[in-house]
Amino acid sequence: MDILIVGCGWVGTHIATELTRAGHRVWATCTSTEKAERLEALGLVATVADFDREEESPRLGREVFDVAIVSVPITHKDGAEAVQHRFAKLVGFLGRFSFKQSFFFGSVGIYPKVSATITEATFADAELDPKLFSGERTLRAAHPNLNVLRLGGLFGFERVMAKHFVGRVCEIGYQTANFVHVVDIYGIVAAMISAGSQGKTYNVVCPEHPLKKDVIAASAARYGYGMPTAFSETDRTAKVVSPERLMADLGYRFAYRSPLQF
Repeated sequence: MDILIVGCGWVGTHIATELTRAGHRVWATCTSTEKAERLEALGLVATVADFDREEESPRLGREVFDVAIVSVPITHKDGAEAVQHRFAKLVGFLGRFSFKQSFFFGSVGIYPKVSATITEATFADAELDPKLFSGERTLRAAHPNLNVLRLGGLFGFERVMAKHFVGRVCEIGYQTANFVHVVDIYGIVAAMISAGSQGKTYNVVCPEHPLKKDVIAASAARYGYGMPTAFSETDRTAKVVSPERLMADLGYRFAYRSPLQF
């Protein structure tokens, strides 16, 4: 297959590498020449495209793809106008191409911070984070069959939670973990491509939700990092994002059911 990855960062690079190994042809956009050179070295056709800039987005030399994967982030630092501009440009860029199937990587941060079990249908649109939902809404308005994957906290390989808290007071230790290993993100995308999924919205999160302090302790022991100096108990939010819908629809079995296995 011919696959386009728009915004090929850490997650996109892993997925692109696996797709290339599986024999697919992958085109990718990224935000710098240095990143493009690294992607080219992996066997991708890479192009620089920054949707926050005013210049016209580049041409790829190809217009027809089997699959398009959009991994353009929205961060807490982004203003609402910046997000609107970014995604308007992104829609214009995607409008040059045709593809049979498309994906957008969103975030479980779209859900309110509440102590509850959360499915894709728990909250009305008006209750979702406005910036994060605006990205989903803008893309799906242009591409009604878009699959939206709301990713949990991203871990795997060099991304180890413990190293961020060595010698520090950890203020989130008593929150529940809504994390996912990048291996499972690829596994779910591959399963959805195989199934021909269209227009789905899925939470992509490990089925098990230990406390973050236990994830830190497990990864510190596994990878040889020091522990935090203390865990603050001020925030005990038990937000549990459920992946049951995707597991039922796809019959998917997580390679990493718990962040304690990372």
